[in-house]
This record gives sequence, C-alpha cells and structure tokens, in this order.
Amino acid sequence: MASGSRNTKQGKFQKDLEYHEKLKLVDAELMSFHQYCEQMGFTDAEMEVICSPLFEAMQKNTLKKVLRTIFVIIVIGLALYAVIQIGTVAVHLTAIGRIFMIKALPFWDWRSLFYESCLMTNPFYSDYTLTEDDCVSCEALEYVDRVDKVAYDSLLNNYLSRDVPLIVTDAMETWPVMNTNDFYFDNITQLYLQDEKLVDTVPCILTTNLRTGSSDLLAFLKRIHSSSVDKWFVHWQNCDIHAVKALRKFYQRPYFLSSSVSPAHFNWVLMSSDYNTNNYKKVELDSGLIMLAQLRGSTVFKLTPHNLCNASCPELSSDLSEGEILVFTNYLWNFEYRPGHHLDSVAILTETVWDEVSQ
Repeated sequence: MASGSRNTKQGKFQKDLEYHEKLKLVDAELMSFHQYCEQMGFTDAEMEVICSPLFEAMQKNTLKKVLRTIFVIIVIGLALYAVIQIGTVAVHLTAIGRIFMIKALPFWDWRSLFYESCLMTNPFYSDYTLTEDDCVSCEALEYVDRVDKVAYDSLLNNYLSRDVPLIVTDAMETWPVMNTNDFYFDNITQLYLQDEKLVDTVPCILTTNLRTGSSDLLAFLKRIHSSSVDKWFVHWQNCDIHAVKALRKFYQRPYFLSSSVSPAHFNWVLMSSDYNTNNYKKVELDSGLIMLAQLRGSTVFKLTPHNLCNASCPELSSDLSEGEILVFTNYLWNFEYRPGHHLDSVAILTETVWDEVSQ
C-alpha cells in the first residue's frame, strides 16, 4: 500500500513537472515570436491583427471557465437550498444561527434592528414629530365615540385627521367569522399548526403569562391546545409576510375604509381564557392607522396621550364588545388593554401605513 501511494505521488509530481515545462516552452516561443516581429518592424496595430486569433482563443477559454464556475456555484446553491427545506435541517440551522447572533452581541448589538420594519433609511422620508400644538386636538375629549353607518369622509374629517379615536359598532356584521358559531382558539391554532409556511414562523413580539420554556409561537400554541391549561393570556405580532397574509382569513377590510388605504402591513392576535386582571398590557405599535377588531368576548382598553400631551389631554378608556372595532391613529396615543371579564376573548389588531396628506 505504501509503495502504491508513493508511486501515485511520483506520477502526479511528474505530470505537474511536465505541465510547467510545457508552459515554459510556450512562453519562450511567444517571447521569441514577439522579438522577431519587433525586428521586422511591425507596428502595434499590425501585431494586434496578427495575434487576434490567439487573443480570441484565450478569451473564449476564459469565458468558458467563468461560465463553468457560475454553473457550479448555482448547483451548489440549489443543493443547499434543497437541504435547508428539510424540517430537521432547517431547525438545526435556525438554532445555530441564533447561537451565532447571541455570540455576536458583544461585538455588534443588532437587537435594535430586530424591531425595525426597514433596515435602510429612506432619505426622502421623515417621521412626524409630535409638538405641543398637536395636543389641542385631544384636550377637549371626554370619551370614545361609538358610531355606526359611518362614511369614509366623515371618518376622515371628524376623527382620523384629528387623531380622535372611535368605535365602529356595525363594521363586522358581514364577516364570515362572526357568523360561525364554533369559532374558537382552535381555529387560529390550527391555522398555524397545519400550514407548513407558518409552523416555523417567529413573531416579532410575543407576550404571555405562560412559561413554555421557549419564545417560539409553536411551543405556546401546543401548550394552549391542551384542555388542561386555563387562566392565560397572549398577544403576538405577525411581521412575517406569510403569517400576515394567513391571518387575513379571519378579518376583512371594513366598509368604512377607502380602497386607497393600503392593507395592513403587520397584524396582532390578542387572546385570553378566563384571565381576570386589572393590570393593563402595553402593546408597542408602529405609527399609523390602528384597528382592533373584537371577534369573541370583550377587551378593556386604555388610550394614554404621549408624554408631550399627557398634561393637557385626558386618558381615554372604554370596553370593546364582540363585533366592534376600535379605530385610531397612534401618533398621539399609547395603547394598552386587558381582557374583559368573559371566559374567552379573541381580537385581531392591524397596523396600516397612514399618510394624512395622501388620504
């Protein structure tokens, strides 16, 4: 075996030596040819014409190598993508990725980027800055209006353009989910557990009183799927596009919104079961149009003015009953809630980009 291995190495060395000798011979021939042409008085233009077949052959050979390299990279990339689609491999790679990100924290604090909707700043966009002059729009408010049969123009002029919240009582009457008597937590849990694209979805924010040993949504849903678990609450934000689209199965565009208003870019699920508390849960929302639709049970909410206006504007609180929608723009308001005193509560909150000027 040792003798065979030695012979193989010697053969390879001999081939490499022959290859280098051939390169030296070709190089010597080219140099000799170039000197001959110079002695004969050929110009640079004439030399380009004479050597053009050689240049073309070299370019074709280089192009073939580049195309071959690109092909190999594409094949390797497709193979890696196919392997990543395997469930167990994806889970392990996700775990390794999370470990790597945690280890990177001492060198690069990426946590602020996790909650950003955009990784790059748009130089033509500027956030609206609240001023004390804006506080006049809320200083005379005493309660949240309840309206029905509201037209979009009335909604815009009397409420949204003034940052005044309201409750619409008849916007969900035609939604299929409201006419389904057996709608329950299982409808939402099954949506996530049965969809391959949603099984591994990770919500941007998840808050609950249950300790599942994991921050993954899947672990929580499996926990509440058990009938032995009671007295719990949860709210989570879907920012994965597949999860956002999938949850739209349970709500529709309200009749009072214009078709020019874009669909919600993020949505939330708020659920609870026999969870009676007087402590409010704060929900960190992006700036925009916020709508909270009560599918089952009830929710008690509180709208608190931002710090700049909390001295001149009152705190607004009310309860949201089944079939009602709370609508407000949160440039002025902080939103908090607690489950109502019902056995079960299910609500969906949507966040929509809202530009008053364009509306």
